[in-house]
Amino acid sequence: MRLTKAEFCIFNTKSKLKLLKKDGKLLRQRRARDNIVFSIYSIYQFHIETILDVAEMKTVSVNPIMNEDVLTLYPP
Repeated sequence: MRLTKAEFCIFNTKSKLKLLKKDGKLLRQRRARDNIVFSIYSIYQFHIETILDVAEMKTVSVNPIMNEDVLTLYPP
């Protein structure tokens, strides 16, 4: 299955996470304030950024990256 960014955005958070687990590849991660984890995934020829609140073990956001310059914020 292949999706566009727009099609990916239609899904709810739970479904987006299932798609990432099935078809995505984790590329990079970084921590902020010890309780937030930002992750970059590659899926369907675009990138997704996820934000996880570690204290609550809750995914706050799962969205495509619109500006690829964001990748420079992540250590290689």
